[in-house]
Amino acid sequence: MEEKTLEYQSPWGTENVQLEINSYMNNKGLYIGMLSKDEDGFEPYGDMTVNLSEKAPDYCAYLDTNNMSGIEKFVVDNDLGEFTGFTQKSGFCEFPLYMFNVDKLRELCPDGMQAYEKSIGVKKTPEVKEKAR
Repeated sequence: MEEKTLEYQSPWGTENVQLEINSYMNNKGLYIGMLSKDEDGFEPYGDMTVNLSEKAPDYCAYLDTNNMSGIEKFVVDNDLGEFTGFTQKSGFCEFPLYMFNVDKLRELCPDGMQAYEKSIGVKKTPEVKEKAR
């Protein structure tokens, strides 16, 4: 299944990016990165999320507003998640906590979400469909 791209407005122009989803090794927190597309394929563009001392709840992550200009607008405009109202300080920066849209992330990066959910112990139950009579 091919993963989809989104347009990210950076201070340097528009980038077509693909999401990369995984979990942080030390606490299994949600990691979301961006890959940019060029003529040779995809290469790392930047980290949307930041790993802080306190693990965010499952399906939540702190956005790296320090290094990714406009990342909150990108998340909201693409229906990727919403601000929880909570922040965490680290050094001189304060990072907003976002709850991510699980269905949208599964649509955009199914393999990454499967790996993340496996790391946090989420077991997918098969859909039970009623038999036609």
